[in-house]
Amino acid sequence: MQRSVQVSLSRDLSFFDITMIGIAGMIGAGIFALTGIAAGIAGPAILFAFLLNGLIATLTGLAYAELGSSLPQAGGSYLWIKEAMGKFPGFLAGWVDWAAHTIACALYAVTFGAFFAELVIGFAGISLPRPALAKLSAFLMITFLAYVNYKGAKESGKLGGIVTILKVMILVVFALFGIYKTFTYPDWVGSYTPFMPNGVSGVLAAMGLTFIAFEGFEIIVQSGEEVKNPERNIPKAIVVSLWTAVAIYILVAFSLLGAVKAEEPSWMFLGKLAELSLVRVADGIMPFGGYMILAGGIISTISAMNATIYSSSRVVFALSRTGYLHRIFSDINQKTRTPHYAIFFSYLIVAVSSLAPIETVASAASFMFIILFILVNLSLVVLRLRRPDIKRSFKLPLAHVLSIVAIVSQLVVSYYLITQLEHGLLVFAITLAWIFLGAFVYFAYSEKEMEKRIQEELVTVYSEAPVERKEFTILVPVANPVIAKKLVRFAEIVARQRDGAVIVMSVVKAPMQTPPSALRNEVKEAKELVENLISGLTVPSGGVVKVGHNIAEAVIAAAEEVDADLIVMGWRGRTFRKDAVLGSTIDPVLMKAACDVIVVRFEYGEHVPDFKTILIPAAGGPHVELACEIAGNIARERHGMVKLIHVGRSAEERKKAEKVFEKLVEMLEGIDVETEYVVDSDPALRIARESEKFDLTIIGASERTFLYNFLRGLFPEKIIENTDRSVAVTRKWVRFVK
Repeated sequence: MQRSVQVSLSRDLSFFDITMIGIAGMIGAGIFALTGIAAGIAGPAILFAFLLNGLIATLTGLAYAELGSSLPQAGGSYLWIKEAMGKFPGFLAGWVDWAAHTIACALYAVTFGAFFAELVIGFAGISLPRPALAKLSAFLMITFLAYVNYKGAKESGKLGGIVTILKVMILVVFALFGIYKTFTYPDWVGSYTPFMPNGVSGVLAAMGLTFIAFEGFEIIVQSGEEVKNPERNIPKAIVVSLWTAVAIYILVAFSLLGAVKAEEPSWMFLGKLAELSLVRVADGIMPFGGYMILAGGIISTISAMNATIYSSSRVVFALSRTGYLHRIFSDINQKTRTPHYAIFFSYLIVAVSSLAPIETVASAASFMFIILFILVNLSLVVLRLRRPDIKRSFKLPLAHVLSIVAIVSQLVVSYYLITQLEHGLLVFAITLAWIFLGAFVYFAYSEKEMEKRIQEELVTVYSEAPVERKEFTILVPVANPVIAKKLVRFAEIVARQRDGAVIVMSVVKAPMQTPPSALRNEVKEAKELVENLISGLTVPSGGVVKVGHNIAEAVIAAAEEVDADLIVMGWRGRTFRKDAVLGSTIDPVLMKAACDVIVVRFEYGEHVPDFKTILIPAAGGPHVELACEIAGNIARERHGMVKLIHVGRSAEERKKAEKVFEKLVEMLEGIDVETEYVVDSDPALRIARESEKFDLTIIGASERTFLYNFLRGLFPEKIIENTDRSVAVTRKWVRFVK
């Protein structure tokens, strides 16, 4: 059996540990700097905005939990989106994730600069130009932390826990003083009227601005391999950490609105104080309040900057290592053992982004994360529909409904973020430009680079040519021993009828970080499987074993090397992705292999089927003609019969069907052939019912566009869903395959 080396991390993080990790990711610059600004946009309804953001983030967080339990490999959202929708959306997810983390880091830097300038000018009384000091201090701190990351120093888990507890304590103390102050005013209720001074649009715009404050739950999922009882603790930690953060946000916002007494409504006054609202209000309602908020804000932003410089550089490092970006980004400094170029380019984006106003930076970071979360929720829906075979330790209840609700909610929030906030259109333009730049990088560089790396990393570790050279060669890629035996016998029948040879191949898939030389045991097992299969063949045969990171590319390369005329592959059932109709391995072979291809889904059981009766849906075209060629080979070998059936939607199609029948019957000369024309509103279901009477149904590959297959489902899949008998799909090689 084909296996791969897996190295797992020690599961020593408890529920409390990962809950604290989540709280640490959500209690930061968002609440320290954005609460007052958001209050100025939504008014007292900022309380409602935080509540709604918490609900949306919970749905997305639980989607993360399910996908993390389904596909736990390193890569997170990039991996899930790639699996669900293909390489390009996967790349865009990583590309947007890189921008999101770097811009989030810029938000922390801008907040740090504002707080540091307030400490020096407002509290220490040193007369300096505030904007220049804020930007300079932010730039110097970013530069220092980038250097710290370059040197390889990281914040310890214990220190991170202390910082988290300190932040929470400061905010809770502030909230308690604020609530006490609020209730000492007889008319405190007036501070909350009108509740929505800017209407629903103000609430939604404030939600967009502050959405960045709720993204920290993804860190919990990224820690999945180290968590005790992850299927229970990860979803629970996401919910607890999120709603702990939401509760603190609401308490702080309530205290801010109620504790302020000004000539104008408190929400307008807070909006004018902007990122310093918490500092100024705290200084007026509690002893050393301003110093406490400044200390908490400065410490938390430094900690967050350090963490996000690290995480953003690792995102670009991962994109480079997989071939999406230039190799230079995955270059490791020999002295510090860190990806120094990845750190440097992430640092440049952070430094440039930190020059923008805080509202613009926060909006851009929120918008980037919303795009990423929409893709994650969409991936959950797609994988639920098309990959029911994946083991899910945790399942989001009503996933299709709740994920769609999350997607629609995030789209609505995005719209109001763009249209209602001062720099919303600029944020949209920058994001669009970033995505177009990513698309250009992918199509101009990434596709070619990945193919180049596949060729570099594809190693033939075993090769045995047939004793006798034949004109017709069949390549049979195998993995599962039970299905492999059936595939090889199927190929043997065709080869005997065509006086051909069979080449059996196995691909040992190496994880991206694993060199081929590290898979000796897997190579040995693959070689034994291939040798056992070819030893029982009665036609000229040979074998090949390749090691590589991409199975489809290995099969295509082997087909070229052995000059294959036909590839016979097994099909476990469809895996839906944007770039995969039949499956992520099968589709590239169908599209790129310069030979005929047949994909077979065998009926359940270990026995090799005896195909004496064969059904062919006779729609016409080269793919159906190949189906007839294969059926003819099998029928002659087994002395069997073939039935051609055309299921039309009206009687008018009969003449067309009869012409197809005439041509196909000629191809099946000497074989017992039946033809039948049937009218039915559901051709796939009718053929599926008919296939129950036959040992094998062979279908020509769909000539339809991808969009049709996306919306309506693949025709062969519809048949397979409704029959337990063996079904095969043929693709005839022509220069331009649709």
